Amino acid sequence: MKEKKKIGLTGCILMGIGCIVGSGIFGSLPEIISTTGGGIVYALILAAIVIILRSITRMYTIAALPTSASTFMHATKLMHPYVGALISVNAFLQPTMVALFGVLFATYFQELFPGCPLSSTTVSVCLLAAFAVLAWFGNKSTISVGNIIVIILLAAIAVYIVCGLPHLNPENISFMSVIKPGISVSAVSAAAGVLTSSLSGASSCAELADDVKNPGRNVPITLIVCPVLVCLTYILMAVVTLGVVPYANLESLAQVARHFLSPELMIFFIVGGPIAGIITSLIPVALACVAVFDFSSRNRIYPEVLSKKNKYGVPYWSLLIVSAISIGICATGATFGVVMTVFSLTNTIGELPNTISPIFAYKKYPKSCDNSSVRMSSKVVTALSVITFLICIYLCVEMVKTLGIQEIALTAAVYLLGYVYFFVRVRYLRQKENYDLIGELKKPYERWMEREKSL
Repeated sequence: MKEKKKIGLTGCILMGIGCIVGSGIFGSLPEIISTTGGGIVYALILAAIVIILRSITRMYTIAALPTSASTFMHATKLMHPYVGALISVNAFLQPTMVALFGVLFATYFQELFPGCPLSSTTVSVCLLAAFAVLAWFGNKSTISVGNIIVIILLAAIAVYIVCGLPHLNPENISFMSVIKPGISVSAVSAAAGVLTSSLSGASSCAELADDVKNPGRNVPITLIVCPVLVCLTYILMAVVTLGVVPYANLESLAQVARHFLSPELMIFFIVGGPIAGIITSLIPVALACVAVFDFSSRNRIYPEVLSKKNKYGVPYWSLLIVSAISIGICATGATFGVVMTVFSLTNTIGELPNTISPIFAYKKYPKSCDNSSVRMSSKVVTALSVITFLICIYLCVEMVKTLGIQEIALTAAVYLLGYVYFFVRVRYLRQKENYDLIGELKKPYERWMEREKSL
């Protein structure tokens, strides 16, 4: 069988940047600016700090114990199967973000083609269906297409910044309006909580570690480099956006761009910016969702059929489930709004095990940690893990405060039903097949054990 091609460092970084930029600038950023004004700069800086802290703790574990679906595997094998079940349940919530990309794509598509007879729902569904067809042919082919689009995306962003800076209106933005934005710490924290999910797209490459060249080196580099570069880009985009259009009147970045771009550049900006950005975000996020379903089924949390692969190595039933959930959400006519906050909340909850995984990694595999490409004192890593965990808890609380009772209840219901299914599954396998699911999930991962022994 022909050896599968691997994704290099450049491919990982382009994939990470494409995922972050599309979900942040063209989705959540305009909405947050409209409520925080100059406070967006503080929110971005806080979000970047949180992401870097999360990345440091996560890359420490990934460098020592690389694997695809690392979020699930580290939570399950290093902590406890009950924690791994949390990640598996989250897999049903993650396609919400994929659906939102479809909704956002339709919004900008109709701005580009105002006379299009297709409804926004139809456009969203068509995009997600096209992705499902592309993803059928494997991660390498899918990501290669996405990386080509990233180059166009970065060019469109450069056009927005370079052409927009000379048109800043001092009445809309000033140095003092950024230094003293006039909003509460709680409001900034809630905004930062939403932006952390927008800055965390680079973590998708960690879920595909088995498809990456030298994952112990390339994945950690990607986790640090991507959010730093994109955060700086976000700040420049925010300055242009605030300086051109009063934030209270902001609806989309296309609305801002019309003030300083020619018709030709406007077309390039919408096609190369929002539309390209959404596509580059959709690809790695959706593939990460598929990877979690795949690994969960391999470990029998979900039926084993979900890990059955086609000739391109794609677990097609997992792909179909992710596509069906996201297309189903789009078909209901769902809008961006509150669902973005719900996704950000669940995304942060799903990241909680990652923040403290280094503590368990060093306890169980000290040689692998001491001999990985990311070397830090165990005391330093423990301190960073605890600090990051507490910060993420705080951000979760602030985001919950911005949601209504209905959204909180529905989100909680998904987790409750997910755990009910998990315990029913454990009991079913024990009674019908005499299979101890919890015991099997607790068993050490063979690759990690071999590496630890070899050291």
